[in-house]
Amino acid sequence: MKSILKIAFAIASITCFYACELDNYDAPDAQISGRIIDPSGNLLRTEPGGSNMRIKMEELSWATADTSIAITPTYLNVKIDGTYTNTKIFSGQYRMTPVEGAFYPCDPEGEVITIAGSVQQDFVVIPYLDVEWVEEPHVTPDTLVEASIRFTRNAKDGEFMPDVLNARLCISTNQYVGNNNYFSDIISGTVSLTNAQEGQTIVMRTSRKVKYTATDYFVRVGACCNDTYKKYNYTTIVKIHVP
Repeated sequence: MKSILKIAFAIASITCFYACELDNYDAPDAQISGRIIDPSGNLLRTEPGGSNMRIKMEELSWATADTSIAITPTYLNVKIDGTYTNTKIFSGQYRMTPVEGAFYPCDPEGEVITIAGSVQQDFVVIPYLDVEWVEEPHVTPDTLVEASIRFTRNAKDGEFMPDVLNARLCISTNQYVGNNNYFSDIISGTVSLTNAQEGQTIVMRTSRKVKYTATDYFVRVGACCNDTYKKYNYTTIVKIHVP
């Protein structure tokens, strides 16, 4: 019995040694951050969570120029204000491409970036729509929230311009308001849009009174086009107070 216990202990010790040895990799030693902006330098306003746009990252240095090696991409999430950051990344050369957003497709070759230490990298995209306030959100005498917007369609050379689809009024009691975070019980779905409404004033209002009084609300409007992802281009976020 003692011999069996000694053998078992020896096997366990060897296994533990090699396991620890195999796991002894260097930690990520670099970081990258930046902005998603339009050609005028304005931040691309997005929404929080899994329905947001992403940045596709492919580590080219890992394949060492061997085209037979398949590169599995990773993805960075983008914050609601159009910025991003990753503080735990390995130094190397990466191809980075903004994807799955309310903008025209970027060059599939992306931008090749050498990441070492701390790197700042912005990406320029052309949004499908610019959405702006005509009249900012306000509370009506019957405690509805009302606002008006207009949209402008953008074009990109060589790309098909998608049709405008709809707009959505988004209201929440936290600042992460968007298409995936709003009070659906006071808003009757989306407002259908057509291309002919470009530049016109579009009035948006809640269908019911807001839930809570003596409360701050965060409001914005998104408009989307009929493309693959149907993501929204947004106005700025406005905070209002319901007395």
